Amino acid sequence: MTIRIFSLLILICFFSCKKTEIPVNKFVGVWYDTEYIVPGRYLLKINKDSTFSYKGAGCDWRVISKGKWKLVGDFIELNSTSSDTCYRMFPYTRCIKFGETRRKDTLTIPNCNPNQNADFLIFSKERFYLKNDSLVYEFKASSNCPSYDTLKRVYARTAKIKKTY
Repeated sequence: MTIRIFSLLILICFFSCKKTEIPVNKFVGVWYDTEYIVPGRYLLKINKDSTFSYKGAGCDWRVISKGKWKLVGDFIELNSTSSDTCYRMFPYTRCIKFGETRRKDTLTIPNCNPNQNADFLIFSKERFYLKNDSLVYEFKASSNCPSYDTLKRVYARTAKIKKTY
């Protein structure tokens, strides 16, 4: 009789145990740009360990960044960390007006000589949200873009298809 009661208790224990699942963060993964305006490619990799990396390249230029992310409500917020390599730095989003000259270079290491075709993007509380299957950047008023509320910077989980003419 005690064996039956003991077996029943063990059986109840197995059925009452619930496996706690860790929720999957929908932002984690590799995101590709969807823009066709400027010939180039951008890749944003959001890692599970709250870090990210960003790479972009075009004909004769490239940009990189790395940093940490955190969730803020329905948004993911990216903040760059410093680089131990010499690069010119500029903000992730800054609209440059036609005819405007470049400002004095800000460097990752003071008085260093940066590689002329590589820049370091600064993500400073840059926020993104999910819309359908896309990662959408939320432009800030401080980005110096006159129509920032209508501009879009969107990323997708699949790389864009290169157009051939």
